[in-house]
Amino acid sequence: HTAYRRQRQMCIRDRVNALMRKDWNFNKNTMLLFFILGLISVALLSFESRAFYIGMVLLLSIVILTGALLVINTVVNERKNQTLAFLISLPITYMDYTKAKMIFNLIAYFVIWLILVIGTIGVLYYTEHLPNGLIPYALIILIELLVAFILILGTALISESEKWTIVVMSITNIGVSLFMFLIASMESINQHMNGPIAVWNLTASAIIGIEILVALIIIGVTFYLQSRKKDFT
Repeated sequence: HTAYRRQRQMCIRDRVNALMRKDWNFNKNTMLLFFILGLISVALLSFESRAFYIGMVLLLSIVILTGALLVINTVVNERKNQTLAFLISLPITYMDYTKAKMIFNLIAYFVIWLILVIGTIGVLYYTEHLPNGLIPYALIILIELLVAFILILGTALISESEKWTIVVMSITNIGVSLFMFLIASMESINQHMNGPIAVWNLTASAIIGIEILVALIIIGVTFYLQSRKKDFT
């Protein structure tokens, strides 16, 4: 019984890895391009005036587009291009499929996101004309983009609908500007943004904690709802 269970787990792992390799082969060039553009945007942040704002807009756009293209290419287009019809013939379950899509997308996005976050914080910290007080604010916004990506990914997996994925994608993109304004308008955040040091007060820490909790809840709900599906339709 133990040997059978071990063999079954290995088969599941092999199927998940195969799906992840497929997604990597189809998306690696796009990911490399966006990664390079992201590094360029981070470098622009070190300049003053117009170049800084161009870099900021480009950075936010790259982070958003990276997530959008990952979800569209690895989840939405599979049903649209009838790839799922092929998956039906394979010995995989919805959970296998969900694990492969969730793991690949989170790793692919998180690696690019994390490097850009580290680069952004590094530029803010070491560039003289930029106040270190911006660091908590920048991190809060970048984590919000990560949460938005996870929400879009979860929506695509659960709904299997291009329409609903685009709706949620549009809402989250619009919400970025509103979220940035909301956070910047908080006195406990705003009063430190132009300061010489990064202030990690209770408000900043609580917001980051809530963002991480929301991301984990979305992932958990996605796996729960996917586990209730019996077969590909």
